Amino acid sequence: MTKIFRLTTGILLLLLVSCQNRPGTAEALAEADSLYAIGRESLENYPAIRSILYFQRAIDALPDDTASVRRKTALFNDMGRLLIRLRLYQDAINKYLLAHICATETNDSLSMIESFKGMGDAYQMMNNAFEAMLCLDKAEQMAASLKADKALASIALHKALISVRWGKFEQADKQLPRSPFPVSEADKGMYHYVMWHLFNSVRHNQDSLNYHYSQLTAYRQTDYLGRVIYWKLQQAISQHDFRKADQLLAERKLTGRELERDAEYEASGAVAAVYQALHAEREKADLLIKNQRIRFYAVMGILSSILFIAIFLILLYRSRSERMRVERNNALLEKYNESLRADLEAERAKATMPQPDADSMSIAIRESDIYQRLLKTEKPMNDTEAAEAMALVDRLYPNFNKRLLTFGVVKEHEVRMCYLVKMGFKTSRMAVLLSRSGSAISNGRARLYKKVFGKEGNGEDWDKVIQSL
Repeated sequence: MTKIFRLTTGILLLLLVSCQNRPGTAEALAEADSLYAIGRESLENYPAIRSILYFQRAIDALPDDTASVRRKTALFNDMGRLLIRLRLYQDAINKYLLAHICATETNDSLSMIESFKGMGDAYQMMNNAFEAMLCLDKAEQMAASLKADKALASIALHKALISVRWGKFEQADKQLPRSPFPVSEADKGMYHYVMWHLFNSVRHNQDSLNYHYSQLTAYRQTDYLGRVIYWKLQQAISQHDFRKADQLLAERKLTGRELERDAEYEASGAVAAVYQALHAEREKADLLIKNQRIRFYAVMGILSSILFIAIFLILLYRSRSERMRVERNNALLEKYNESLRADLEAERAKATMPQPDADSMSIAIRESDIYQRLLKTEKPMNDTEAAEAMALVDRLYPNFNKRLLTFGVVKEHEVRMCYLVKMGFKTSRMAVLLSRSGSAISNGRARLYKKVFGKEGNGEDWDKVIQSL
């Protein structure tokens, strides 16, 4: 500290000597004000080092009077803040020392408080918490003597920041004054950073945690968001949550925040660990997907084989059933042929007996009372009428019912339809008597023909068979 004090004293002496040959006070003040304005404008559009150069030129242009010393105090404090932003912490401490010397000459207590706060910030960025706390304690003593509430709140916030950076969250919570307390615009980024950590580690309020994190993203000129992202990155890596760590790395790139110098090497190792873990996880996921595909294709192959075998068995069963049906129909036809041969032999034996011809039997059916009633009625045939019609046909054709049974015609509506065909009724009249549609009558006759003979035929083919009986 003694060397630094001597250095700053020498710099001040040189500045005082160089100011003797300068122009008048008014012109010097005007030049210094213009240089200070250019520096402030450069701060918004150019790197901070350019503003520092303009501020230094403004200091060199100031004359040796009390007003100029006050302006030098403000300039040195501004230069200290810019040097902290450039991470030139020792140079920032030197500027704050010069600001403190100037403030002591003019007895400017608020500027001295500002210089002590600035030195505390520089020391805490250098991870020297002891010196930082000493500077902040001095600033706090002076602010308490002046009863400057805003300054006291700002100093308490700076102390809480140091505690947070060293992991003493409960101590930081105690150091802050009771809410609400005044927070300057320059300290808002720091305030949200500290409160985010407190709600995350001590107060456990998720809504407030999210609020302060969202507020941090709005302060583009602070590095506190970068610190939060790095803290969350370390936590995600320690919990082996590599997906979250990957998202945080992407978020860090999007925000453009740089990590602190003491964390850069750790961060680079963390990045490598994250991507290595993600690569292994992706390989494991790809292998799992590949195994799932293999199992899927194997299951599909087995199901396809089962389906193919089932279709084959169904077709084989249908083919066998069709063959058995044809064999059964052939057997029925054989029985029918035998019955016809037997009937033929019986008729040969009765050849000497006179037989009524077909025309006389057809005339007898048409002249019968039951035929006339069935021809004229518009109602379905009842059981009594059906019995009379069947009795008439059986009397004229004694073997008709027996031959129907030989054909396998046993269903009641099929038997009645065959008797009506034998009596000579047309399809439309049969549809009325049997209470069915004309197409149903035609299809039923064609179906009987296919059932008996095993081949396709129509209703007229079946009628010829019936008339031949």
